[in-house]
Amino acid sequence: MPMRATTVRFGDDLWALLEREAATQGVSSAQFVRDAAILRLAHLAAEREEPETRLSIERIASGALREERPGRDGASVVALREPERLTAVKTLMHGRRRPALDRLADVAARVLAAPVGLVTLVDEDRQLFAGCVGVSHEPWASQGGTPISHSFCQHAIAAREPLIVSDAREHPVLQTNPAIRDLDVIAYLGVPLITADGHALGTLCVIDHKPRVWTTEQVRILSDLAASVVTELRLAA
Repeated sequence: MPMRATTVRFGDDLWALLEREAATQGVSSAQFVRDAAILRLAHLAAEREEPETRLSIERIASGALREERPGRDGASVVALREPERLTAVKTLMHGRRRPALDRLADVAARVLAAPVGLVTLVDEDRQLFAGCVGVSHEPWASQGGTPISHSFCQHAIAAREPLIVSDAREHPVLQTNPAIRDLDVIAYLGVPLITADGHALGTLCVIDHKPRVWTTEQVRILSDLAASVVTELRLAA
């Protein structure tokens, strides 16, 4: 079914409430609005006792979960295994370490007042810390990365949009991720690193060890810094 775009305008106060609640749920504002519309349509169909409409809405909702919820039904696996993306990632993983990526991770952490900043490169099995500040948990600090089982970044790559998590322990998908236990990842904000060729190679992300609500301005700042990371990766390729 083709996708149709629409523009919905909200006042500043309503938009702020919407963004805060979307961040709490760990989804984008657009996805939050879509979910709300689905729920409203389902409620109206039930009131009117329209079973066919209700079943159609259930199918739409199921599809939305498969397509957009991080980690559902193998969406991350499919995204990570795209051959051209893997080739680009592995070329960078085997290249020389670039101190500029450490500096960009450090800038992200300092500007957003987060204890951890990372530039990650993610293949189908692991995530490499190509730029890193603030990771002290072993063996991950010495290894310079984690297995894919510990990756929040894979979900930002699959969604191809910022992943905003206020408290991973309450997130419906991430609450069982072992990074919560092993690296004390509680709050997470990650922006996918998408090249000019359209490949999402990893993320620029910041992590906090306690719950927090990420603001729209912080998402914008991290997105701007992510563009600089992509430029640095292009120079390294």
